[in-house]
Amino acid sequence: MKISSKLALLAGLATAAPAAAQIDQGTFRVYAQDQDVGTEEFTIRQTGSGTGQEVFATGRVRVRLPEGSLELDPRLRTRGIEGDPVEYQVDVGGTSPRKIVGTVGGGRFSAKIVTASGEQLREYVASRGAVVLDEGVAHHYHFLAQRTHNGRLPVIVPRENRQVMATISSRGEERVQVGGTSITLFHLVVQPQGGDEHHVWVDALNRVLRVEVPARGYRAERTAIPR
Repeated sequence: MKISSKLALLAGLATAAPAAAQIDQGTFRVYAQDQDVGTEEFTIRQTGSGTGQEVFATGRVRVRLPEGSLELDPRLRTRGIEGDPVEYQVDVGGTSPRKIVGTVGGGRFSAKIVTASGEQLREYVASRGAVVLDEGVAHHYHFLAQRTHNGRLPVIVPRENRQVMATISSRGEERVQVGGTSITLFHLVVQPQGGDEHHVWVDALNRVLRVEVPARGYRAERTAIPR
């Protein structure tokens, strides 16, 4: 095959390969009891479309708490129009390091937990329509907001090895200060069964700009409004 033909073939393959479209990217400033304790950086990208679409969300959480530092590197992959989770992995650093590698399928969440003392396997129910909301990862609420602003959803909490039901309700539009700028956002209230109330503010594209858990003194706020 001539060099020109090879180059044409490679160009064709590159054109045929699905390009990743960026859904959202940014940084949250994290506060505990109104004290600046760290940041969460994240990127959410999509490849494909329709039933074949996949969304990849990666993050980097670094916070300093009175009980010790917490480092999280989460990676979530979803598939389909509804954004069903298929894979989740999180590397946990800081004072209690471990790694969780999980898959979702057949109505189960199957996870391998790796610590300094060895490996453990965990498996529990993952109901149809479930979303992944790892504790302390603000950008995961994008997937919840994409699913609904009012209703009930099963929520997978990977680091707690369980699924809970959550009730989501909308308080409508509100003016909120984000990154020193006032912006109109949708205010959602997420109430996990037996858990603390979470307040989430998203824009018209369901991009998360603010998350608060008043009972825990937790707040994550975007450093800039996404364009």
